Amino acid sequence: MDTGDPRRIGPYEVLGRLGIGGQGTVYLARGEAGRVAIKVIHAQGAADPRARRRFADEVAIASRVPRAYTAMIIDAAIDRDQPYIVSEYVEGPSLQELVDTHGPLTGSALERLATYMATALAAIHGAGVIHRDLKPANVIVGPDGPRVVDFGVARALEASAAVTTTVGTPGYLAPEQVGGGDDAEVGPPADVHAWAGTVYFAATGKAPFAGNNVAVIINRVLTVTPDVGAISEPLRSLIADCLAKNPARRPSTMELLGRLVGLRTDTAQATVLRTASLPATLGTLKETTTLGSGPAADIVIHGEGIAPAHATVRKVSAGYRLHDHSGGLGTFIDGRPVLYATLRSGDRFTIGTAVLRLTEAGELERVRLGRRPAVRWWLLLLLVAAVVLTVIVVVTGQ
Repeated sequence: MDTGDPRRIGPYEVLGRLGIGGQGTVYLARGEAGRVAIKVIHAQGAADPRARRRFADEVAIASRVPRAYTAMIIDAAIDRDQPYIVSEYVEGPSLQELVDTHGPLTGSALERLATYMATALAAIHGAGVIHRDLKPANVIVGPDGPRVVDFGVARALEASAAVTTTVGTPGYLAPEQVGGGDDAEVGPPADVHAWAGTVYFAATGKAPFAGNNVAVIINRVLTVTPDVGAISEPLRSLIADCLAKNPARRPSTMELLGRLVGLRTDTAQATVLRTASLPATLGTLKETTTLGSGPAADIVIHGEGIAPAHATVRKVSAGYRLHDHSGGLGTFIDGRPVLYATLRSGDRFTIGTAVLRLTEAGELERVRLGRRPAVRWWLLLLLVAAVVLTVIVVVTGQ
């Protein structure tokens, strides 16, 4: 840390600086709940009490976002010269750092990143929050996969009367954010546009709208359509649709997620496990490579509506790790919804309309419901016999 960095922020002990950006400085700190990330907002002279109340309201809304694919907001302090936001600390490089160091992503790793990010957006938008600054630096690739961070912060900053410039990173902003005027409506379609730009970077190693100054970048955001020819289908068409200049022409967040979980590439088809035990009507089961760890079985169970039940079983050192991607609503063990669980060979769990079992070989198979126990058939036969005997007695008696 520099000599000017704080040693404590509120009740938190500062351990080091994680980064600095246009919105604020992020520190690694320790509190009662363990290690956390604290973003200290740059001083903007936000002395207006109404601005601080709006800031508090925005952060309170953002704190309700499920944390399966996000870094959950834990705490916030609004009554300081420099407000701060405390969130869950996710250990790992940002997507920006990962691609800069190791190069672009391809195949299942790219598809998994795209799906994780879309699921995070669905959760964020479902809580009534718009991210407004989704970019590679705000996607942290943790040990259990990518997490989206800094959601709600841009909106909270825009709520401050002291902030008069566009909040966000120009190369990943939507046209309506940079050229729509003060009355332009910025909603979920802006995040969908940013999702496409971030996946474009992950696939190519280049920002979708690059330039040597902000004016050039903004002009390209408004007028240039990025060349997605280097990205393989089916992601290519989806990214192109999401980069539409007109927000009304972009797919909604749930449409985006629905199209992603329906992806069937040649690679995925070649690695389908036990498709006979998981018919297409129930979903797909495929072995892939995750960004954060090793082989995993990715399960998608299509139900009513666009959003399916979605979970992953991943091989870890301690055995197998179940991670529900439906906010604890799609996966159940012993009738209880779960987000995370440790599985052992032979364990059963329910996802959507399917009951699955983890085999000794570490594969997943559908548990077929057995036929009615034989005792039920015997009872039925006895009942029929009793009825027949009664009829005979009545007839004979007459």
